[in-house]
Amino acid sequence: MEQIFSLSLKLLLHDLDSAHEKSPLLEKNPLFSDVVLYAPSQKWNPSHLVVGMLSEILPISDIYPNISFLCIRDRFADEEETDRKRKNVLVLTTNKKLHHIFNEILSIFSRYRNWDMQMRLSVVMNQGIQPLVDLTEDMIGNHIDIMDATFKLMGYTRNISLDDPITERLIAQGYHSDETMKQFLDLRRFEEFEKGNDIIVSDDFKLCKYVTIKRVFHTNQKPSMYVVMHCNHREADDSLLDLFRIFLHYMEHYAGLENLHPSVFAASSQYLQNLLDGSISNMDEAISRASLATIPFQQDYQLYVLSFEDHFNTPLAKLSADINENLLFSYVVVYNRRIVILHNRREKADSSTAMRASLKALLEQYPCLIGISNPFRNLWNVRNAYEQAGCAIEYGAHIIHSDISSDASPVRFFHFEDCLLTLLVTKSCNSSPDLFKNSSIFQHIQTLIDYDNEHGSQLLTTLSVFLGTGKKATDTSRILHMHRNTVLYHVERIEQILGVSLNDPETIAKLYLGVKTWESGMTQMV
Repeated sequence: MEQIFSLSLKLLLHDLDSAHEKSPLLEKNPLFSDVVLYAPSQKWNPSHLVVGMLSEILPISDIYPNISFLCIRDRFADEEETDRKRKNVLVLTTNKKLHHIFNEILSIFSRYRNWDMQMRLSVVMNQGIQPLVDLTEDMIGNHIDIMDATFKLMGYTRNISLDDPITERLIAQGYHSDETMKQFLDLRRFEEFEKGNDIIVSDDFKLCKYVTIKRVFHTNQKPSMYVVMHCNHREADDSLLDLFRIFLHYMEHYAGLENLHPSVFAASSQYLQNLLDGSISNMDEAISRASLATIPFQQDYQLYVLSFEDHFNTPLAKLSADINENLLFSYVVVYNRRIVILHNRREKADSSTAMRASLKALLEQYPCLIGISNPFRNLWNVRNAYEQAGCAIEYGAHIIHSDISSDASPVRFFHFEDCLLTLLVTKSCNSSPDLFKNSSIFQHIQTLIDYDNEHGSQLLTTLSVFLGTGKKATDTSRILHMHRNTVLYHVERIEQILGVSLNDPETIAKLYLGVKTWESGMTQMV
């Protein structure tokens, strides 16, 4: 919060409302901590604005290149007004007397300095977001909304109304509605919020009929607070941006997540993140910190990891808060641009089936893959569970790009245990491809691929379904819409081509692994 009060030249000129000539100072837009009246032989501070008559300033302006001068024109322009002498001089074209102009500038400085001091005291006393906004209403004059990372309303200019449907719903409900979130999603505003590190000016009028100026504060590289100003009274220009920045400097004090969320939630979130990134060194520390985070160390847990198709344009903080609110027996945290859910399986009221249904309902607008770990008994295994869920997501990402999946749901679940055999083969093969490339697991599959390509047949598909049904010809025929005798003929043909017997358990196991590996697309067939 340490910052010496200063006022920009453009903000000063806006409030002074006096005509002026062009000057290089306008491009520089220097900041001033105070204003002084010109006096001969005086020493000036570069942070001070010196005010005087042009006839007095012009002869000495180039001697003090680091000093900014604001002058009233009292002489005709001539060859003495060179670019060098005018470089640090801005000339007002006014009939007002010098002492009138100087008093106006003093009044402007006094007003902003008083506002700055009030905001500083408010922050020092930790009065909160709304009191800071209240101090700002008369100074800025536009409508401002403050929201936390979950788009919950934290404060707004209560005495400045705004004829905007989105803002009206926000104030009425206390948070952005699903309808608004859908609009943000369609216009890729979440991506804009995620990447924006400075003031964002939106003048496309797609969401609001006014120019909107936003600042997204980030904590731990994640959005933590949104400050939105609608230019419904004062137009957007450089002076308004400078004024907005003064307010934002103090609002930043409240941008940290620890200031916006309950301490218990912050403690559990931090604890889970530390478990996931391996910064907790041993089990004793994990057990000790679990009690402080109010999470039972020993329990019947399962980890769900949500990986979003368009994670830059996904409101991760809001979704995690919504999930945390709906899944009463789960702990939710955002980690590595994914949402991680620590699910307590002991609570019968929140079964796995009910949890999947809840997640589908909450995430229907946000396509994602959900990896599910195997159950585990204590929190020391969270990191391993995260890797399991990650493997399931990796498997799912390959599956959905193949032709074998007919599930078009935007939310897809993949369990580590269901893809375990495929992962065993692909991880081994990809680590040492030359070692496995001529194994029967891959050679047999490649033989059938080549045969199908040459003869226009579908023996590999038939084999996949046949093995998947437990070698039941009737079920295979029903799935493939094929006569049972045709299925048996194709099975016999497969045995002939490969020189194997589908009555041999080891052969069946190898072919099944080969088929699953081929279907996953996780490794390249030889």
